[in-house]
Amino acid sequence: MEEITVECYSGSRYGEKPVALIRKGKKYDIQRIEKMWRTPNALHFTVYIEEGRLNILYDELKDKWFMTGMGK
Repeated sequence: MEEITVECYSGSRYGEKPVALIRKGKKYDIQRIEKMWRTPNALHFTVYIEEGRLNILYDELKDKWFMTGMGK
């Protein structure tokens, strides 16, 4: 897992909809969210950026975002 910075829309709760991510100093706009699911301690997303599909998560206990891998 790689820690990243995520800009997100937050309506009724934080991290509701990621809109961009910053990885290694470069900003990537999230073009669409394919899937979102919750586990006991995290919000998981499969998203598309220009370079392809990514899996990211917001760890609520650590209050940090992570890229967990490239999507298939």
